[in-house]
Amino acid sequence: MTRIDGPALVTGANGFLGAAVVRALLAAGALERAFVRAASDRRNLLGLDVEIVLGDLTDRDSLAAAVKDC
Repeated sequence: MTRIDGPALVTGANGFLGAAVVRALLAAGALERAFVRAASDRRNLLGLDVEIVLGDLTDRDSLAAAVKDC
């Protein structure tokens, strides 16, 4: 797997597949930023060392804030 130096943004990180991607990236040593909707169930991310960023893909401002420094 390629080494990721900066944070990686995972959209839909709280879902079944998104959480698996987060876990794989964490195992590879990447810093994670999880992009989730405010009302989303985040149980799949419990106990993981990730930064939770609230937003929606249809909201340009929240997406721009989420990708900053990625």
